[in-house]
Amino acid sequence: MKPHTDEPLTGGSRAKTRKGSLSRKGVRRSGVGAAALSIVMLMSSCVSRGAVTEKRADQLSVGDAVIAVRLSQGKFSAGLPDPPEDNWIVLLDAQGRGQATRIEAKRYGTVAFLWTDRGLSFGAPDKEYVTTDQGTQEIDVKQPSISEYQRFLLPDGRIAVVALGEGIRVDTIHPHGRIETTEIPDTRGEIGQCGQHIVGITDTEDSESIRSAAFEAYAAQSGGDMPENVAAVIQIDEPNGDVPRLLAVAPAIDGLLTGRMSVPCDGNVITVLSIQQEDPAAVRNGTRQPFDGVLVLQRWDLTTGQRTIIPVLDEAGQPIETDQDNFLYYSRAIRVGDEYRFVTKKGNAYAVDVTSGNARHLFSIPSEKTRNPAVFQVSETGVYALEQNDDEDVLTLSYQPWDGGGKRVLLTTGTMSRYLVERNLLMGYRRSIESFALRPGWDGGAQ
Repeated sequence: MKPHTDEPLTGGSRAKTRKGSLSRKGVRRSGVGAAALSIVMLMSSCVSRGAVTEKRADQLSVGDAVIAVRLSQGKFSAGLPDPPEDNWIVLLDAQGRGQATRIEAKRYGTVAFLWTDRGLSFGAPDKEYVTTDQGTQEIDVKQPSISEYQRFLLPDGRIAVVALGEGIRVDTIHPHGRIETTEIPDTRGEIGQCGQHIVGITDTEDSESIRSAAFEAYAAQSGGDMPENVAAVIQIDEPNGDVPRLLAVAPAIDGLLTGRMSVPCDGNVITVLSIQQEDPAAVRNGTRQPFDGVLVLQRWDLTTGQRTIIPVLDEAGQPIETDQDNFLYYSRAIRVGDEYRFVTKKGNAYAVDVTSGNARHLFSIPSEKTRNPAVFQVSETGVYALEQNDDEDVLTLSYQPWDGGGKRVLLTTGTMSRYLVERNLLMGYRRSIESFALRPGWDGGAQ
C-alpha cells in the first residue's frame, strides 16, 4: 500500500527566440503563458487524482491515510520468469494520494491487515510491522513463516497472527513488540474469533491432535453409539501443551465443508456459512467437484454444546446451489440484527435469517474494466469494493448499502502503473489486490 511516485511530466521542445515585431512577441509570450498554465492545470489535476510516493518501510506513517492496500502476485504467463516475491503496501488518503513501500511477500493463505486504534498491523515472513502516526515499528520474527490465515485483536491489545499448514501456528504480538509463538501440530480447520478467544471448527480426521479427547468427550456427552468421526469446536489461543482445548463436540457430517469464520460469535453461538456436498462419495472418487452442493448455516452453541445445521433457502423456498464458480462460502460476512449478511467473491450480496435460513438476494456488484475480481469488505451498513482498472492502472473504492441506494464511488487514485506492473519482466506481469483495510471510523461519507 505504499507505492512510488510516477514519472514526472516532461516534454516540450525548447522555445527559440528570433527577431520580430512587437505584436508577434506579444502573441508568442501569451502562447507560452497559456501553455504554461495548461501544464500547471494538467499537473494539478494529476495530483488531485492521487500521487503516490515510495518510502522505506520504517519511514511509513499513517498520517491522513484512510485505506491500506496490499498488492501481491497477480497474473503471469507460462514460460515467463517467476513473479517477484514481494508486495507493495500502499497507504492512501481520501484524495487517492499516499505512500508505498515494498516488503517481502507471504505466499500462502489470505494475507491481510488489522487496523485498530493502536495502528495498522501487517507482516512479512521474517518481520511484523505496526504503523502509526509516529512511524513504523519493525519487529523481527525469530521463526519466519510464509503463510498467514488471519489476524485478530485480543481484548488486552495483543494481536494474534494465525497460520495454517500441517498444524496451526499462532504468533502473538504484545503491545511492546515481543512475539510469542505457539504451534499446535496435526491440527487443521477454519479459524475465527469468539469473544476473547481464537477458536476453530475441525474434526478428528483433519486434526489427529484432538482424536482421543474428542471421542472421550463425545462418549461422556452422548452415552450412545460412537461415530467414526467427531466434529469439534476447539480453542487455539490457550492450548494444553500441543493439544487445543475442546469447547464442543458432535458427530461429523459427511460432506459438510465449513466456511470461513468471518462472523464473530453472538454471545456463545458461532454461526458459519457452509456447504453440504450433494454427493460426498462422488467427490471422493473424483466424479464430482468438492464445491458441488448447497448452502447451509452451521451453528454451534458453546453453552449447551449443541450443533444445528440450517438449510439456506431462497425467496422461492429452494436451496441455494454452489459449484466451482460459485462457491459462496469464500465470502465476506457480518451479523446485522437477526441476519447473516455476506458478499461473495463475484459480488453477489445476500442476507440470511440465522434462525430460519431464509435468504434474500440483495444486489450484485459486477466488476468493471478489470481482469481481476474486486476485493470486498463489509460493515453493518453495506459493502465496500476495491477494484483495479487494468486499462488505466487506477484503483477505485466504492460503497453500496445493504438496503439499496446504488453503488457510490468514494475514492479513485491516479495511475498506479509503478506498482501494478513489473516493467523488468517480459510481457507485462501484473500485480493484483491481495487485501485492503479501512481506517477505523472512516466511511468516506458513505452513510
